[in-house]
Amino acid sequence: MASTISLLPEKHFLCSLCRDIFTSPVTIPCGHSFCLSCLCRYWSRHQSKYCPHCKRLFTDRPDLNVNRILAEVSDNYRRTRPQKPPDEDVVIDVQQMIQERIQKIERLKYSLEVQKNSYLREVRESQKVFSALVIAMEKSHKAVIAEIEERQREEEKRVETLVKELKQEIQELRREIAESDPQIPANGDQSDEKKPVILMKDWSTVTIDTDPCIRVTRRALSDVMEIIKIEVNRLSKSELKRIEKYAVDVNLSAKTAHPVLSVSDDRKHVRHTDKLQEVPDHPQRFDRVANVLAKESFDSGRCYWEVEVAEKIEWNLGVVRQSTNRKGKFTVCPANGFWTLSLKAGGQYIANTSPVTLLALQQRPRKVGVFLDYAEGHVSFYCAESGVHIYTFTDVFTDKLHPFFSPGRLHGGKNAAPLIICSGFCSI
Repeated sequence: MASTISLLPEKHFLCSLCRDIFTSPVTIPCGHSFCLSCLCRYWSRHQSKYCPHCKRLFTDRPDLNVNRILAEVSDNYRRTRPQKPPDEDVVIDVQQMIQERIQKIERLKYSLEVQKNSYLREVRESQKVFSALVIAMEKSHKAVIAEIEERQREEEKRVETLVKELKQEIQELRREIAESDPQIPANGDQSDEKKPVILMKDWSTVTIDTDPCIRVTRRALSDVMEIIKIEVNRLSKSELKRIEKYAVDVNLSAKTAHPVLSVSDDRKHVRHTDKLQEVPDHPQRFDRVANVLAKESFDSGRCYWEVEVAEKIEWNLGVVRQSTNRKGKFTVCPANGFWTLSLKAGGQYIANTSPVTLLALQQRPRKVGVFLDYAEGHVSFYCAESGVHIYTFTDVFTDKLHPFFSPGRLHGGKNAAPLIICSGFCSI
């Protein structure tokens, strides 16, 4: 078998990533094979899980199991590998490098075309959205003017009626004066015949409001704001669908977890145990606050992950600067390297700015999506079920950032459920 293997071209036994004979080879669904360690490193550096050779994109990360047959064949080939002149290896490497660069040029050109289409799509979308808003605002403005003009006409009619009544009463009073006999003394005898009493309106309570348009414009603008809010939520849902392609695999780092936290074996669950566990005093471990970080860190590109919070009544999520303080007491805020969103035990959602920013959420999220755009300096939070944007931090990042998790205190068992990092997402 060894002699037969040695007759095969060497390319069948080479990993295209390290350009060496396979070590613990894995075969992914598209049929291409790579060294297990090479593929894991490649996927950890890139934002999406796709084949390095054919670029086929996988929605979920494929299970990586060593191809035992290919591993055995590769090991046999390594032992019987024919020796080649040193300069031949150099020629092969150079040709491979040339080919890789040619392919890279083609991918860059293709990516630029895709990017241009994205720009055009965004411009068209913005034109559509803002045109609709302008029309809505103009319609609302016309409605305000119409309401004001209608109120003015009604007030003019009312004043005209009041003036007419006043003039009529003035005429009646003047007629009364004219019909009176000025020669009769005030204490003189009068006829037993009584004159009819003239009934007059009490004009002291009749007024005209000189500022009748209070709240009119503000109410109309509130209606426009509601339209804008609906449109923002629609765009947010569309935005989140596009963000999901930047999903990354996130795993908890047990060595950073506070001693009261229990991290599951699969590194996806963390819960508060209310009991100090015997753990090594690692320099990266939080020792005062019940926090834990992901082992993954990001210093470029875009990354997205989701965390199930379900019915928990307290939690804290976001990203943390790698060099931030993990010992003693500290304030969770951007100045200290924390960009996080919290639910407090009283039901209040806050962005941990300084001072904190109170947030009013119409829907209680059961899953929270966290999106990091390192280059743009954005950390955004979404309600994963509805797609509604919750809050975005804007800053300048200069250090590696780790996903951050805090399941909150137990509160008598009411908050015992774990935080769960979701490995698969359902599109909204």
